[in-house]
Amino acid sequence: MALQPELVEVRTGEHVFRQGRPALTVYPLRHGSAKQVYESPLGWRQVTGFSLPGDVLGLEPHEGPVYGTGAIALQDAMVCAVSVESLRTLMQAAPFRETVLEAMRRNAERERVLLVAVGSMRAPQRLAMLLLDLAGEQARRDGNRDGALTLAMSRTDIASLLGLTLETVSRLLSRFASVGLISVRQRHLRIIDRDGLAAVYADLDPAPRQAAARSEAYGGEFGEPRLA
Repeated sequence: MALQPELVEVRTGEHVFRQGRPALTVYPLRHGSAKQVYESPLGWRQVTGFSLPGDVLGLEPHEGPVYGTGAIALQDAMVCAVSVESLRTLMQAAPFRETVLEAMRRNAERERVLLVAVGSMRAPQRLAMLLLDLAGEQARRDGNRDGALTLAMSRTDIASLLGLTLETVSRLLSRFASVGLISVRQRHLRIIDRDGLAAVYADLDPAPRQAAARSEAYGGEFGEPRLA
């Protein structure tokens, strides 16, 4: 019998799947974007990741009994619902298997980088990492390398993901703009100086002539931003 995965439309703010529900389906993301959210038994929520077209939602726990996090659409999205049983059959075909394995590799790499960032990097590095990752994902998907991004996620979600406060994220975006790394207007952002942003991520300053301005904006050597 032919396997016919179901296309499902998910509206902004709706769940693709909920934490704790039986993990019977995976959801390749065709259009739109989503966030993964962990809800603790104590009532607090933590954004654990963002997903873009080409990612596979619900993939990590497909061998476990329930979803370890929930997935919520950040904008109107289209997913392809594939049962775990169908997934096992489809994985026997080389092209599909390679697609799934590549998605798993990307997910694992993102999780590794995020874990290192939150555990050991300073606030400017974390935000620079995220912006560079989003730009890289856009270039991978559509070849657009002009650095223009439309952020579907809110600043609150970004702060939750990176382990920062909303105020710190907003202040860093303004300071990145003030030293010419990005331009930002509401959710529309453009990376102007990709090398400079990469230097922030690496905790370096590649442009000595701009060092004084950047040191003043960031409290020296791109360390923790001055919050006063």
